Amino acid sequence: MRMKVRALSRALVALLVVLAMALPVALAQDASVIMQENFEGAFANDPNCQDGKCNVPQGWRVWFIPHRDTDPQGVNYPPLYAQTGDANRVKSGAGAQRLFTENRTFTAGIYRVVTNVKVGSKLRFSMWGQSWSTNDNSPISARPSTDIRLKIGIDPGAEGDAQPSPFNGRVVWSAEQDAKDAFAQFTVEAEAKTSTVIVWTYATMKDVVRHNEVFWDDALLEVIAPAPPAQTTSDAPAADPTPTVEATAIGTGGPDVSVPQMTGGVTYTVKAGDTLFGIALNYEKDVDELRRLNQLESDLLSIGQVLVIEPPVAQEPAPAQAPPDAGNAAGDPAAGAQPETAAAVARAETTPASEGDATPAPSVGALCVQAYFDNNGNGARDPGEDLVPGILFSVTSGGESKGTYTSDGVSEPYCFTELAVGAYTVAAMIGSDYVATTPLNDTANVGGGMNALFSLGIRHAGAAHEVIKYTPTPSSGVSNGAGSPGLLAILATVGGALIILGAVGFGVLFFLQSRRL
Repeated sequence: MRMKVRALSRALVALLVVLAMALPVALAQDASVIMQENFEGAFANDPNCQDGKCNVPQGWRVWFIPHRDTDPQGVNYPPLYAQTGDANRVKSGAGAQRLFTENRTFTAGIYRVVTNVKVGSKLRFSMWGQSWSTNDNSPISARPSTDIRLKIGIDPGAEGDAQPSPFNGRVVWSAEQDAKDAFAQFTVEAEAKTSTVIVWTYATMKDVVRHNEVFWDDALLEVIAPAPPAQTTSDAPAADPTPTVEATAIGTGGPDVSVPQMTGGVTYTVKAGDTLFGIALNYEKDVDELRRLNQLESDLLSIGQVLVIEPPVAQEPAPAQAPPDAGNAAGDPAAGAQPETAAAVARAETTPASEGDATPAPSVGALCVQAYFDNNGNGARDPGEDLVPGILFSVTSGGESKGTYTSDGVSEPYCFTELAVGAYTVAAMIGSDYVATTPLNDTANVGGGMNALFSLGIRHAGAAHEVIKYTPTPSSGVSNGAGSPGLLAILATVGGALIILGAVGFGVLFFLQSRRL
C-alpha cells in the first residue's frame, strides 16, 4: 500500500513540474493576443441599428451604406445581422456572424474598437470569411456574376475618431477574395499609430439575387512585433555638426563604379481599351507574372499607367581606376592637377549627396472615372462597349468632397488631378432605368505620379439580370472540322452505291440466265 502511495505521489509531483514549466510558455503566447472572437457567445442588437435587426457579439458594431433614392431598386440595402449555427457556415465551434438579404445587394460589415494598444507595435488581424449567393435554395452558389468581394482591415490611428468609417483613408485593407461556399482566411498587418485601433470587415456584391449572404468567424488581433523602446536622452555633449573634411580623400565625381548599375528592361504605357490579359498576350507573358512585377491587386488599369514587362537587370561594374599619385594629389602642375582640386573636394564632401541628384517622388496623383454599357454583363469594359453620359461621380476623402463630375459619354475617362497620395472614396449615381454591373462605390488608392481608375458598368434595367449563354449554331450532319461530309456520310453514300450496283448486277445476271434457258 505504501508503495502505491509513493508512486502516486511521485506522479503528482512530476505533473506539477510539467505544469509549472508549461505555464510561463502559455502565458507568453497569450500575451500577444489583444482581441479574440469566436462568435460563440450571446448576440445582442446594436443600439445604433434603427430597425432592430442587427445582432452582433458584445463589443461589435454594424456599418452599411444606406439605400438612396437615386439607387436602383434592390441595390445598397442594409443587411440583417444574426448568429448562425449552420454547420456549413461555421468555421469552428457552433456559431458564426451572418449578414444576409433577400433580392437585394449590400455593402456592409461589422467592426470593433480596440483600446489600450501599445503605440508603435506591429499588429496582425486575421479572420475567416465565406459568401453564398444564389437564385434558389441550393447550398452551392449559382449566380450570373462572380463579383462578391470580401476583405478585412485595420484603422491603426482611430483615437479621437467620434464617427468611425471604413472609408476614412487610414484603413489598411487585406487582399480581396470571394470565398464562395468555403471559408477563406483574410490577414492584414499594420503598425499602431495611436492607442486605439479599429478592426473592420467589408463585403459588397453587384447582382440582385434571391440570397446574398456573408459569414465571418474566428477573429484574432495580435501583436507580432513589440513597439520599439523609447529613445532616452543623454547628458553627453552633442556632436559638432560641422562636417570633417578629409583632405586626402579626393574623389573623381560621378557614380560609384563599385555599385552595379541597372540597365535594360521593357515597359508599356496603358492606352484606352487595353486589358491586362491582352497586354500579356501581346508580349507572350503570363498574367500572374505581370501582376507580380507590377504589384497589382486587381486587373483594373488606368490610361497612362506604366507597366513593367521586363524588369531591368544589373550590369557588372566597370573596373575601378587607379587613384592619382601623391604628386597629383598635391596639385603638381606638371602632373596636370588643378590647384583648386582640394577645395572642390571639400565642397563636394560638405554638400549632401542627395542635393540636386535624386528626383523626389511625386506627391500627387489622379483619380479617373468612366461609365460604360456593360453589354455582356461581365463587369469589364470590352471593345465595342460605349461610354454612358449623364452619370454623376463624386470623390471624397475623410468626409471632405474633392470634386464631382457628370459624364458626357465622349471624353471619358475624366481625371480628378492634383490629388494628394492616399485613399479616396469614389461613388456614382445612376438613374432608375439603369442597374449597375459593378459596385457603385469603392475605395481608390492614388499613388504618386500614377492614376487610379474607377470604371462603372451599367445595363438597362430590363436586361440587367439576363443570363447570357453561348448557344452554338446547329449543324446538319456530322462534320469533320473542315466543312466536308463526315465519315458516316461517306460510308452511307458508298453503301448506297454498292446496293444499287448489286441490284443492277443481279438484274443482268438474271436476264442472261433466262436467255440461256
